Formats: sequence, C-alpha cells, structure tokens
Amino acid sequence: MKACQSCQKHSASVHHLEVSWSSPEPGTPLQAHVQQTDLCPSCAKEAGIPVPGPVTNYPKMVNLLSKAFLGSAGTMAPAQTDVQCPDCGWTLRDFRQTSRFGCPNDYEVFSEYLQDLLERLHGTDEHPASRVQAELAKLEKNMEDAVAQEDYEAAANLRDQIRELEQQLARSESFEADMESDQDPA
Repeated sequence: MKACQSCQKHSASVHHLEVSWSSPEPGTPLQAHVQQTDLCPSCAKEAGIPVPGPVTNYPKMVNLLSKAFLGSAGTMAPAQTDVQCPDCGWTLRDFRQTSRFGCPNDYEVFSEYLQDLLERLHGTDEHPASRVQAELAKLEKNMEDAVAQEDYEAAANLRDQIRELEQQLARSESFEADMESDQDPA
C-alpha cells in the first residue's frame, strides 16, 4: 500500500483526484490536467478533503435503489422468478431481494435480466468507449464523403472532431489503466 504523500508515516487510504481543464490557445481543444494525491485520513482532514466514513447501510441503499428502478420484488412475472442457477440454487427473486449473487455462474444464468437492468440504470448496456468508437466511425465516413464531394472545409472540421474524440478516448483509456494499476497490489 502507498505511503501518505504528506506525512510519509501512515498508509494512504484517501485518494483525491483533482481535474482541471485548460486550452493552450483559444480555439484549440481542452486538455485535462489530473493530479492525484494519496493521503492518510488525518492528513486528508487537515487538507480539507472530505474523508468518507464506512458505508454501513450499503445493502439497504442497493435494495432501495433496486426497488426505485425496478419496482417491488413481488411484481416480477412468474416465468422470470423461476430462473434458477443449477450450481448454487440462487433464483432471480433472491438476487432482486438481496442485490447479490450466489456464485460466479449467476452472471451467465441471469445475463438476460442483467442486460435489461443495465439498460434501465445506465440508459445502455454498452461501455462508453464503444459509443465513442461508433461516433468515430461515423465521423470518418462523413469526412470521406466530404472529401469525395470536394467540401474540404467540412472535411477539415470533421478531421478536427475526430482528433478531439481520439484524444478523449486515449485519455480515458490511460486513466482507466492508471486506476487499474493503482488497485493491483504490487
């Protein structure tokens, strides 16, 4: 575990990300500047960074959110509640009531339900990077069409949009990789 960047005595359990956006010149794309500070709880409090306490009502919160988005557990169609994992015996009703799975196989057994759940909660069941890739493909096709029609101003505009999206995607992938490497115990 990392040591506190302030006191160097305790292990850092508060990870504060500060993101600022700036543009080097007017009219150029914004660039994100990310600064991560790893502190122990006492140094974080001294720095004025809120320190989260333990989440004691997590199951209640998940249950409340599930009911808010999905309705009460008793309103499910009988055919859906009959789905049962052959490995652990967990049912869809068990999942809806506890917001937990009984075993790893449940992800596969209840995959159709999970897809619907993700769409309701997030508006989609696909990763945001997939949407960016689709948008990039659309912009590239539009740019090719603009060049074919000799509309070079539109093509240049589309090229700039493509570059900006590619930079956003690269920053996002870099940030996700950094977050994963921070979580891997070394």
